[in-house]
Amino acid sequence: MSASRLRIRSPGHWTARLWLVCAFLLFLCPARAHAAETWAIYWYLCGSDLETDFGAASADLEELLSARLPDNVSVVIQTGGARKWHGYGISAGNIERHVYRGGRLHKEASLPQANMGDAENLTSFLAFCKENHSADHQVFIFWDHGGGSIGGVANDQNFSFDALSLKEIRDSFARVYTASVERPPFDIIGFDACLMATLDTAGAVNGFARYMVASQEMEPANGWRYAAWTGALGADTSMSPEKLGRIICDTYLDGCRQAGTEDNATLSLVDLGKIPLLNLTWNALGLEAVSVAMDNESFYAAYGRQAKASENYVNSRVEGYTNMVDAGALVRRLKKVLPEFAKYFLDALGEAVVHEVHGPCRSPSGLSVYYPFDGDSGGFASMMQTGNITAFLVLNGLQLGFLDADSAVAHLERISADISRTLEDDALAPEGAAPEGQSAAPEGGSRPPHGPPTGHQGPSDAQNPWFPLQSALSAVFEGQRREGQAPANAILLMEPAVNAVAASVAPLRQLDISSLEDFRVTVGDGGEARLDLGPERVRHLDSVQFYLACFDLEDDLVVLLGKDADMEADWENGVFKDNFQGRWAALNEHLVYMEVTHQDEARNHYAVPVKLNGVRCNLLVVYDFAKEEYRILGARRLHDENIMDKALISLKKGDTITTIFLAMPVDDDHADFQEMEADTFTLGENIVFADTDMGDGQFMFLFEMTDVQNNSAMSQIVTIEVKDGTAVYSE
Repeated sequence: MSASRLRIRSPGHWTARLWLVCAFLLFLCPARAHAAETWAIYWYLCGSDLETDFGAASADLEELLSARLPDNVSVVIQTGGARKWHGYGISAGNIERHVYRGGRLHKEASLPQANMGDAENLTSFLAFCKENHSADHQVFIFWDHGGGSIGGVANDQNFSFDALSLKEIRDSFARVYTASVERPPFDIIGFDACLMATLDTAGAVNGFARYMVASQEMEPANGWRYAAWTGALGADTSMSPEKLGRIICDTYLDGCRQAGTEDNATLSLVDLGKIPLLNLTWNALGLEAVSVAMDNESFYAAYGRQAKASENYVNSRVEGYTNMVDAGALVRRLKKVLPEFAKYFLDALGEAVVHEVHGPCRSPSGLSVYYPFDGDSGGFASMMQTGNITAFLVLNGLQLGFLDADSAVAHLERISADISRTLEDDALAPEGAAPEGQSAAPEGGSRPPHGPPTGHQGPSDAQNPWFPLQSALSAVFEGQRREGQAPANAILLMEPAVNAVAASVAPLRQLDISSLEDFRVTVGDGGEARLDLGPERVRHLDSVQFYLACFDLEDDLVVLLGKDADMEADWENGVFKDNFQGRWAALNEHLVYMEVTHQDEARNHYAVPVKLNGVRCNLLVVYDFAKEEYRILGARRLHDENIMDKALISLKKGDTITTIFLAMPVDDDHADFQEMEADTFTLGENIVFADTDMGDGQFMFLFEMTDVQNNSAMSQIVTIEVKDGTAVYSE
C-alpha cells in the first residue's frame, strides 16, 4: 500500500462509524434490539393414584419432554402425591423439584415427603419458583384430580387423599405474591384437573393471574396436550397470554378427539379481570332471588327444577355429588322468574369467558356455580369456607335451614356493602374501552357472542326498587359511568330495597313430605300409570322420577332395574304419567341397571353400575333424542375416597362385564336395597347398548318425589304384567 493512500483516523472518527453501523443493524433487525422476554411454567404435579395406577403423570411429563423449548422458556416441576412413579427416576418417597430447560430435565431439589394437598407445600413451591425461576411471563398449572368448588384440587395419595381447598390456594398465593387486578404476577393459572372451572375458583385466583384455564366437566385421563401448547409457546414467545390460553383449550379438545374422549370434554379460558363485575351481577341476581323467595316460597321449587334441568356435572346417587351446575344454563332458565338482573349476569358471563371448547354431548357457558343437589350440610359448610359467600349461597342456607335469619341478614348486608364498594372501584370500567364511535374487540376477532348490546338498559320504571342498581350496571357495561351517565350514589338509592329484603329474611321451614309416601297411583284411560298430586302438593317438589323393578320369585327378591325421567310432567297441575313401553336398556342383550344423571332437551345422561374386568365402575351412557340411540362414552372407576376419577376407560373386545342391580327381600319391610351382581359375560367384536324387549314377566313401577331440601317419598306401586308383548297395568 502506498504511503499516499494510508490515512490515520482519529479514535472519535471510528467511534462515530461504529455507532452508525450499530444503528443500521438495529434498524434492519429490530427483534434483536432487546432480549426475548422470558417465560416460566410452574407445574404442581400431584401424581395421586392417577400416576400410581395408570402412569398418567409420567405420560404427560414424557409429552412435555418431547417439546423443544428455547432458552427463554423453562418449566419448573414439583412432583409428589403418588405411591409409585413410573418414569424418569422420580421418587415416591420424596418431594422433588425439576427444571426442564434446553431439552433436558434437571433435578434441582429432593425434599422430605410432604403433603401436596397441604397449603404449606404449595406455598413452599411458589416461594422456590419466585426466588429461583422468576420470569417476565409466568404460568402456574395444577395437575391431578379436581372436585369443583367444594372438593378442591391435588389429592395426595400418601396423605389420605387430602386436597387443597380454594381458600388454601388463595392463602398460599397471597403469602408469596401481592394480588393485583392491574398487574397480576401470573399470566395464566390453569387446572389440568376435573370440575375446577367455577365462579368460586375464579374468585380464589383473581388478582394473581390475568386468565384462568379450567374444565367444568370431568377431564379424561389424556388431559392437556403439553407438547402442543408448550411447543407453540416455544415457537412464538411473543404471543399474548390470551392467545396461549386459547391454544391450551384448542389443543386439549384436539387431543380428546384423537383419544376418543371428546364427548363430554369442556375447557374454558376466563378473563379474571372481569370477575369482580361477574361476582357483582351474581350477587345482584342473588339479592333478587332472596327477595322473590321471601315473598313466595314456591320460588325454591322453581329454582330447584331449573337447576336440575340445567347442564350440571356429576350429581347423582350412583356417581356422588359435586353440586356444580352450569351458570349460563341455570340463569337462562331463571330469566322469567328473575327478570331484573338475569340479563346483566349473562352479559358479564359472556365478557368473562373469553373462549371455551366442548364436545358434542355438552353445551357449557364456561363457568359453574354451586347448587345443593344433595342437600348436605357438609357441602354447604365447605362452600362457606371458600371465601366467596354470595347472595345465592345465603339463599341456599335459608332453603336448607343451615342459616338462621340473623346470620343471613349479616351476610346480605355485607354483600350489599361489597356491591357499593365494587361499583365505586375504577377496576369495573371496561379495560381498554374504545373511544366513542369505535368498538373494542378481544384478540382474535369480534366481541364475545354474549357481550353487552348497545343501549343496554334496565326497566324504565323509576319506582322499581332495583332501578338504581340496574342504572349503575348499565352505565358500567356501556363505559359511561365515569362520564356521569349514572349517579355516583346510585347504589345508595337502592338501600330501601336491600333493607326490605333483609327485614323479610327467614329460613324455609323444615319440610315434611311424608304424606306423599305410598301416594296412590292410578291407571289412566290409556293404560298408563298416573300420579295426580295437584298443584299444592308439588309446591315444594323439584323432581319427580320413576323406578322400574321386577320380581325374582326364585330368590324372593325385588330387583330395581333403574331410575329414569321418561314421563309426561305437568308441573302446573301436578300430574305425571309414565311412558313405559315394555322395553329397557341392555348391553349386548344383557339387561342393566341405569340411573338418569342429567336430562335436557337434546339428550339424557345415565350411569350404569358394572364390574369391568373385576373393578367396580360406572358406564357413562348418553341417549340422543334426535338419533334415538344410546352411546357409551366410557367407564369410570368408583373411588373409595369420594374422589371423581379422571380416567375414562374405553370398552373393548375381550373385556369382562358383570351387571349390577339393586335388590332387597320381598318380605323384609326394614331392609334397604343392596347391590347384587347378576350376569357376567365377555364383550365381543360388536358392543351394542340399546333398548330391548323385556319379555314376559311381572314388573313394578313407582314414582319418587323429591323436595327442595332433598327429602324424598315413594308412591304406591303399580304392577305391570307383560305377556306376549302386551303390558297390562293394575293398581
